[in-house]
Amino acid sequence: MTDLSQLLVGESRSAVVADLAAFVEHTVSEQSGITGMALKGGVGAAKKVKASIVPSGINRMLPEMLGEMQPYWEQFLASGQEDFGQYLNPKAGEVSDAILRVADKHAETINVPALQKVYQSLRGRAGKIMSPHVPELARILQRHMS
Repeated sequence: MTDLSQLLVGESRSAVVADLAAFVEHTVSEQSGITGMALKGGVGAAKKVKASIVPSGINRMLPEMLGEMQPYWEQFLASGQEDFGQYLNPKAGEVSDAILRVADKHAETINVPALQKVYQSLRGRAGKIMSPHVPELARILQRHMS
């Protein structure tokens, strides 16, 4: 059985981080309304502190995120289905919560008060924003596992 941890090695890791960073940037850009404005403003403020904050944050969280995704990956492989995104769609809220627990753990180490404040202000809405995008996240991982 293949293990998602293989995505942490060499060029695979760089490619996964780049694709996930592009995914995050796209997801943020398509948000609208007050939440979208707050999210875009928060990401913009974070980028002013550190331009590469999105890919570096993903790179830092990737091992734990893949650890959270591994049981779902194993279940998917055992299911015989072909599309990891489609498989995870009914579990999107659960998967989103697992990934956000990883993000919360890493957010505790933010030593820039302005960034910590932005994260805390947006955290309550993060699950709602992320859940519909879990299938695409899963497809990105599956593509790199091929």
